[in-house]
Amino acid sequence: MAAAARDGTRPLWLTLALWTVPGLVFLLAAGLWLSAASLHDLSDSAYDRSLAGAIRAIDLNVSTESGGVGVELPYPLFESLQATASGEVFYRIATDDGLVQIGDALLPPPPFLAAGEMRFYDATYFDRPIRVAAFKRSLDRPLYGAASAQNIIIEVAETTGSREAFRRDLIRRAISRDALAVLVAAVLLALGVRFALAPLTALKDRLDRREPDDRSRLDEAGLPREVRPLVGAMNDLLQRHRERGEAQRRFIDDASHQLKTPIAVLRSQVDFALRSADPEATRRTLEAMHPVIDRAGRMTTQLLALARAENALLLDPSQKATVDLPKLLREVAWLHFAEARRGRIDLEIEAPEEPLAARGSEPLLFEALSNLLDNALRASPRGGRVVLHVARSKGDGWIDVEVRDEGSGMDAGKMARAGDRFGGGLDASGGGMAERTGLGLAIVTAIARAHGGDLRLQNRPEGGLAAALRLPTPAGDAALQLKAG
Repeated sequence: MAAAARDGTRPLWLTLALWTVPGLVFLLAAGLWLSAASLHDLSDSAYDRSLAGAIRAIDLNVSTESGGVGVELPYPLFESLQATASGEVFYRIATDDGLVQIGDALLPPPPFLAAGEMRFYDATYFDRPIRVAAFKRSLDRPLYGAASAQNIIIEVAETTGSREAFRRDLIRRAISRDALAVLVAAVLLALGVRFALAPLTALKDRLDRREPDDRSRLDEAGLPREVRPLVGAMNDLLQRHRERGEAQRRFIDDASHQLKTPIAVLRSQVDFALRSADPEATRRTLEAMHPVIDRAGRMTTQLLALARAENALLLDPSQKATVDLPKLLREVAWLHFAEARRGRIDLEIEAPEEPLAARGSEPLLFEALSNLLDNALRASPRGGRVVLHVARSKGDGWIDVEVRDEGSGMDAGKMARAGDRFGGGLDASGGGMAERTGLGLAIVTAIARAHGGDLRLQNRPEGGLAAALRLPTPAGDAALQLKAG
């Protein structure tokens, strides 16, 4: 828990509780608020029945035999009502013209009443809240010689202390019940999350017990359906790491095999030179060692470049920058100008005047183009021509950087394996030795994939090979950025 607090994360059960419990509390509070009105009506209905009973009892005891209004009050009923209300009880009996009034004359009169109607309403009596029941009916005979019978209004009121206490008790019980429900729900939620995460805990324990070099698939049996996509993604990652590990192992095996031969040749030549007493023979031996050293050095450089190109797949995309490809192509041509001049090979650059930009690593793209040009120069005959061409493809909008030579081309089998390590490359001569490592094209392929592109090889009808490094058009108007710069 402390570690979770330090790294800013929360336990899953706490996150779920923070999302669900407030919502549950809100729903319960809304339900309680809605039910408060119902509780108010229910309590009024229960207490109002007592007031109605008192009015009926008074009404039965109202008499007009004497020509006036007489009433025999049901005092036992009033005492019972007063005990139930836990407060004071008031009554008022009056004609609708107000000439006759019995009881509490200052009791608030009711709103309009129809004959035979009983109504309940809230009022205040000497600044105290009261609940009033009022009933109106016609008298059996006129009073005091009146021409027609008058109406009589009977009111019975009680203070509301008992009602309010009853309501508060109901609400308090409802709140206690809802709070207990929320607490139980939170506990059940925490227990449910704990039980639901038990398979993940078991999976974590299995991973902890794994050997560092164990890249076998994780068993998805017994895992919740929602977790299986995550485990599937982990298995895919393990599969990629397993394939990458196998590729690195093959690369190391192939590299050691390729370096073993020149090292063995150098060892034998050094031994011969040390045993030889003839200075001329020693000199010839040292001269013979020179191309072997060149080949071993070139192969080592290519191995390092290939490793760097393949690791570029793991680079952060934010480290990529906008690269002016025509400018980069000219820099590559200048780097190999001396080599082309030694072979009397013409270098031609075909590039548009406006900038053509790609998003990527300039050193890696330089390495890729340098390898393509190096292979083209080695494959081209003396006095030949190598063309460096860069343009935007009309079909799909990609950028093609193409290197064309006038060599012997490449057969279909080697072309299919050209991007593999030591998969075969251009048949060329470099100091009288055949280069068949294929590392140059493997480097270009790895760099192209790191930039979301690819390498395409095609034999030219007029002879030679066209090697095209295809790169996607960058998002946004990178050309305008280059012009602004």
